[in-house]
Amino acid sequence: MKFISLILVFYTASVTQYRAVYQSQNEDKVIAALEVLESKSSLTSDELCYKAVFQCMKAEYLTNPYQKLSSFKKGYSTLNALIAKNATNVEYKYHRYMIEKYTPAWLIDINHMTTDKAFVKTNLKTNHPMYSFITKTID
Repeated sequence: MKFISLILVFYTASVTQYRAVYQSQNEDKVIAALEVLESKSSLTSDELCYKAVFQCMKAEYLTNPYQKLSSFKKGYSTLNALIAKNATNVEYKYHRYMIEKYTPAWLIDINHMTTDKAFVKTNLKTNHPMYSFITKTID
């Protein structure tokens, strides 16, 4: 019942709520938010970013190695494609940096950590909704 109520809450979620889920790192909330994002027929760029991030996070929660790899690769590939189209988006690059920071090097084809971290630190504005969280977690 708890899981169903989480899905209902996220069905009408905003990007602000997806940011809060990311910051919580709560497995149940991440999975519920991912299910809602996967059920939507069209997504904004920000929603697509969080869908990709949550797919990468889901890999951490799975036990089957093939499912783990599949979930990670799907999310990581989507995030890289999104960044290719939105190269100046600080939040997207922050997420890729954090994913790469905690992912085994052999899973990453091209490491963007140095450039992404420098870009985020240089371009993050104090009025960004995740400014405080990003500045605490990027180092």
